[in-house]
Formats: sequence, structure tokens, C-alpha cells
Amino acid sequence: MRGMRALLAVLVLLCAFSLATHAQDSTEAARRSIDAVQKLLRERPADPTLWFFLAQAQGAAGDARACAASLDRVNELGEGFLPPRDLFAKVWDDAGFQAARARLEKKLPRLDFAPVAFELEDRALLPEGIAHDAKTASFFVGGTAGRRIVRVFADRSVAEFAGAAAALDAVLGLALDGPRRTLYAVSTSAITEPAAKKARNAIVSFDVDTGRLLRRVEVPDAVQLNDVTVAPGGEAVYTSDSGGGAVFAISAEGRVRTLVAQGQLRGSNGLAVSPDGKRLYVAHSTGLAVVDLASGEVKRVAVPARETVAAIDGLYAWQDGLVGVQNVTTPGRVIEMTLSRDGLAVTRVQTLLSHHHSSLDEPTTGAIGPDGFYLLAATGVSRLRPDGRIDHPETVPKPTVLRVPLPR
Repeated sequence: MRGMRALLAVLVLLCAFSLATHAQDSTEAARRSIDAVQKLLRERPADPTLWFFLAQAQGAAGDARACAASLDRVNELGEGFLPPRDLFAKVWDDAGFQAARARLEKKLPRLDFAPVAFELEDRALLPEGIAHDAKTASFFVGGTAGRRIVRVFADRSVAEFAGAAAALDAVLGLALDGPRRTLYAVSTSAITEPAAKKARNAIVSFDVDTGRLLRRVEVPDAVQLNDVTVAPGGEAVYTSDSGGGAVFAISAEGRVRTLVAQGQLRGSNGLAVSPDGKRLYVAHSTGLAVVDLASGEVKRVAVPARETVAAIDGLYAWQDGLVGVQNVTTPGRVIEMTLSRDGLAVTRVQTLLSHHHSSLDEPTTGAIGPDGFYLLAATGVSRLRPDGRIDHPETVPKPTVLRVPLPR
């Protein structure tokens, strides 16, 4: 199993096995995942997300009949699910699986309007993170394989922003603090197997206008950092640890503290701070959590019956709700989530972009701009091998960013 998307799939299966174990015996690892998900299903038997993950584990074990039966349970209980080919490869050609998949796909809305904002020629970048600078109308894109950050200017010219001199590892999440002209980047060595033995995890900050490296904050307790976001006023930076299921807070002075303890939010990923700065929303394997930033209390965000907000990669505050990018429970979907007045529940889930768009190829994250949501739609991140090389480079798409309209 390789790449960020595959790693997230492992985390989605509740970390029932290690990456090393998976490499040695994928069937046994899948069986352990089946046991772990079935245990949770005894507590939440009507949760369509858990049935989807059970189907994924059964597919990984090569049990096509059981996988199809679990997908039919998903079809009965929920909306918005569709197995991606790479995560169901072992059963993909089975007729029963394909019939169950077709029943799920038939229910999905077709929302494929999103013009291409720009493409990059550098196919070896394998980008995972993107940020937008409103002042200059430019974008920053970070590479997992390229270990660098490029800047895309308003005229769509491209230049390297940070590279070898910054000693970056794989660049994942990016966040831009416009008023303070600071770009924050997740730098981690943990997504490739050799480096994971002595993982380096850091939040690296740069001056947006000069490219000067401002600070490198090491997060030694992290297993594998993933996303980053900035609190209103720049008072703190928050970063998720997908590998450990934790969230860390970094003060303006560079002090690191654990906000959410290891193991509390399996597969913690996308982050978004509420506009009032009181709550932090954390996307994780099976849904959304909200953290009270004053008390540190963590609660599961309630979701309407039949809806799923699981396995969100990029997560962003928007008006009175959130925008999320899903790429495990579907080949790709952008959703808007309306929040209750107290911010503790999702009251409505609306698809903004469905998997039908021809440019979607492992979408990951995005950035909210003045005229829409800019989605990093084609990335090729699963082609990143455990040894750091790119698998079948001829199949890697051009990094593509789409402009998804946002409702007003």
C-alpha cells in the first residue's frame, strides 16, 4: 500500500494494524480490520460509514461476496458513498461487487460544473496542499514527492517558492495567514517507509512576500503530521497528526502543546477554526469532531441520518458552515456542511462537486478564494512509493486545480 490516499485508508480502518504488518501480510491485516470495524458496528449498527469501511476491509481480504453485501447495507442506510477503484482493487472485477457499486452510484447527484483554474506542468510534484493569497491573487502548492513549494502567480506563471534550502521533507498541508504575510507548511518524512523509521515532523513558516524561512517548529511527539490551519488573529497554529490520531497547538512564540491526545481522533486530518476562534473542527476517519479551544473538550459533531462527513481530507470554514473534500468514501467529492447555531451539529450536507468531473484524480485539499473554492483536483499522490520514488510516472496527471462555485 502506498501514498497518502492509501495511508489514509489504513487509518480509516481504525489503525487495527501497522503499515509494516500490512506490507508483510495484507490479508491478515484486513482480517484484523474486519474485526475492529465489526466491534464498532455492535455499538453503531446503523452507521453507513462503518459498513463502508467494513466493505473496504472485506474487499482487501478478497471476500467479494461479503464486500458486496456490506455495500448493500451502505445503500440502505446512507448517501454519498462510492467505492474508489484503488481501495477496492482486489474485488474490482467481481460482478457482484460491480452490481452493488452500480446501485450506490445510481443514487448520486451529478454536479460536475467546475472550470479548470490552472494546471502545472510538473508531474513529479505530487501535490497535496494548496493555499491562496488574496493580496496578490496567487496560489502556493506543496509537493509530497517534490519536497518543495511552488508559487502560481495571478498571470499563472510559476516559480519555486521554497526548495532545497528550506530542507523540506514531503509537504502536505499549507495555510496562509494573510494579515501577517506568513505561509505555514507541514513538512514530514513519515509518508515514506525508510524515512518513517526516524520520522521528522515540523511546521515550517515563510514570509509570503520574500520567501524567507521564518521558523521551523519540530513536533517530536507526532507520528505523521498532515494538515495545518491558523487561528483568527494569528494567535496559534493547529496541526493534525494522522498517524497518531492527535492534534497539536503551536503558539505564536513557537511552543508546542498537545491539544488532542494521541489515539483520540483516529486519522485526524483536515482542520478548520470557527470564525469566532472558539472552536476547532477536526475531520477524522469516521466523521467530524469539534474541540472547545478554551477547555480542550472534544465532542463528536452530530450528522443527519443517512449523511456522511467521514474521511474528509481538506476542511475549511465557510460562512455559517464548512467545506470539505472527501476522497476515500468516494473517488472525489466536495461538500458543504451547514452547522447548527451552537456549532455542535451538521444540519445539512450538500454536494458541490461530484466524482463525475473528468479532471478528478485523487483530489486532496483546496483553498477558498474570492470567486469560489479552488480544489486541488488531480494530484497522483498514490503513485508515491514507500521508498520515495514515483510508481509508473507516465500515469501521473498534470496537477490540476478546479474552481468550484460556492453558494452565496
